[in-house]
Amino acid sequence: MRLEPLLERILAVPTADDLWALHPHLLALEGPEAEAARDVLRQFYCYVSCVTGKLTSKEHSSSAAHLAAGSVGVIALHDVLEALAADRARAISNLLSGGLAAALETLSTFQHVRAWEREFASVHEEAVWHLYRLLWELSREAQPELPFARRRALIDGLLAAVRGSQLEAGARVAVVLRLFQVLLAIRVAPLLDTLREREAPSA
Repeated sequence: MRLEPLLERILAVPTADDLWALHPHLLALEGPEAEAARDVLRQFYCYVSCVTGKLTSKEHSSSAAHLAAGSVGVIALHDVLEALAADRARAISNLLSGGLAAALETLSTFQHVRAWEREFASVHEEAVWHLYRLLWELSREAQPELPFARRRALIDGLLAAVRGSQLEAGARVAVVLRLFQVLLAIRVAPLLDTLREREAPSA
């Protein structure tokens, strides 16, 4: 499966099948950056698979439509990739300190997806637990000098929307998916050139 359209679909409306298809591309690479990308991909895949499995086809379609609607004017992930290529540390710092938080706040205002069963809450809580660690590690890499209290406050603020009870399940799904998309984009960005070279036909 071709890499570029695969990534485009994942950064638009992710599916378990597309995340699965990205897996071998990342497995073919070595080093800490590839391992970090695989870590995000693993958690992303588990969340999407669990969400998909708990929803009927109609509800899942609504969730996908909700995410697509929320992404309009919120945050362009291709712009994120370009910013990361230009200045990785600054782009990550900007995302963590405000840009991504504002985007998620806007996304959380979309409330038109039906609420789902209470048991679904545990799926979100597990995902948020993993997201906290992934965001903490990313912040520590990008801003090693950041004091503990400031780092904790930034990440707590970023995840406040999905940890609170004010959002219905549909909106929480959209926010969690968006966080995974951005994290995956950040982790895959430094690997793109190598991935493209591997995919290029031999002379």
